[in-house]
Amino acid sequence: MRKILPWILVPLFTPTLAAMTAVGSAPYAAQPAAASGLEQVFVFNGLDGAGLSHASEQPDSCRWYRYTNSFEDAVELPAADITRTAAATTLGNLSADCGYYVEEAGQRHAVYVIDYRLHPCQYAGLVPVTEAEDITESLQIIVSGCADDLSYRGLDGRRYYLSRRHRLRYTDVQWDASSLSYRPTEIILEREGYLSGISVDAPLDNTVFELSGDQFADYFSLTGASVTASYTAVKVVTHAQATVVEGERGENEVGGGVSGLSGPAPLEVNFMSLASPAATHTVWYIYTTPGSTDDYLYRNETDISYTFSRAGTFTVKLKASNDVSSDSASFSVTVTESFLDCPNFFTPRSTPGENDEFRVAYRSLVKFHGRIMNRWGNVLFEWRDPSQGWDGTWHGRPVSPGVYFYVITATGSDGVEYARKGDINLLE
Repeated sequence: MRKILPWILVPLFTPTLAAMTAVGSAPYAAQPAAASGLEQVFVFNGLDGAGLSHASEQPDSCRWYRYTNSFEDAVELPAADITRTAAATTLGNLSADCGYYVEEAGQRHAVYVIDYRLHPCQYAGLVPVTEAEDITESLQIIVSGCADDLSYRGLDGRRYYLSRRHRLRYTDVQWDASSLSYRPTEIILEREGYLSGISVDAPLDNTVFELSGDQFADYFSLTGASVTASYTAVKVVTHAQATVVEGERGENEVGGGVSGLSGPAPLEVNFMSLASPAATHTVWYIYTTPGSTDDYLYRNETDISYTFSRAGTFTVKLKASNDVSSDSASFSVTVTESFLDCPNFFTPRSTPGENDEFRVAYRSLVKFHGRIMNRWGNVLFEWRDPSQGWDGTWHGRPVSPGVYFYVITATGSDGVEYARKGDINLLE
C-alpha cells in the first residue's frame, strides 16, 4: 500500500529560550502573537503541581501578577504562592485561562496559561454530502460539533487564538500505470481552525473517513477525539489496454509485422477494461466504418476480442459508468492495405533451402484460391492459404522441369479483387 505521509507535529515547547519557564509539568508551548505582549502561551494537561519560574539574580525584587482580561485588571499574587531561591522565583497554585507576569527592574515578562482539560477537542458528527452537482469532482464532508479554537488574552486586552489542527484520514485508490491496477493509498489531510466542513477530491473507491484531533492531544499522548463516516464511491475513471494477437505469419507475407495497433488483416485485437471500482457497467463500441462514428457494434463485456478484416483506421471506444458517473477511453486500430505478387520461377531441387516452393508475396488478404496446371490443363496443385506454396511435385513425385501455369484469385482487406494468371518456370 502506498502512503501519503502525515504532517509531523513539532512542539513549540522551548522553555530554556524564554525568560519564564514552566515547572512541575511539560506543557505545550505556543508562540503568541507579537502584539499580545506575551512571551509564551502554555497549554497544560491539568494544573496539579504546575508552576511558572522566572530566572533572576535578584529574585526578592520580583513581583508576580495575574490578570483575566488585560494587565489593567491584574492583581498581585500573595507571597504564599511564591517560592524564591538564589537564582529564581517560582509561582505555584496556577489558575486556568489567566495571564501571568512578573515585574523586575521595570521589565515585565508575561505568559498565558490554558488548561487543555477544560477545552478538549470534540466532534459531534461527520456526514458526506452525497447529493451535489459536482459529486464526481469533489466531495463535501460536513463537520458538526467541532470544538472552538483555544483562546488567550494579551496584555493589551485583545483576544487571540491558537488554532486547533485537525486530521482527516481515509484510504482511496490511485491508478498505477506500471502494474495496470488501482492501488490502495492512505490519504491524510490537515486543516486548521474551527471546522464546519472539509472538501476532498471525489474518492474512487468506497472508504471510511476518520476525523481526529488535535495537536495538543497528540502532544500529551491522549487518545483525542475522533469521528468516522462511511462513503460509497460514485466517481468513475477508466483506463484500458489493447493488445494485438500476433498469430503465425507466412514467410512470404510482406510487411506482415505488427506495429502498435497496426498490422495486416486479419488483425485480432484483445481489449481489456481497467475501470475504477465504482464502475458497474462497461460497454465497448467498435466503429466498423473507417473514419466514421455512425456504424458500430457494441458489447457489454468487461474484456473483448475483435478481428478486423477490412483495411483502414477504426475507432474502438470503451465507456465505463454507473448511475451517476461515466468515463471513456478509446483506441485507433489500423489495418494495412492488401498486396499480391507472383514469382516467375523457382528451383525446388537444385538449391535446397532456397526458393524451394512457388509462393506468392502477399499482405492483408481475406480470401485466396490458387491452382497450378500443366500445359494440358491438368490441375497439379490447389491451395487456399496464401502462406503455403507448391513444392514442384504431383502425387508426391517430382514433376519435370519446364513451364507450368498458375491461376490465382484473391480478395484484399481493402476490397481489392485480384485475378492473376501466368506461367511459372520450374528449374532444376
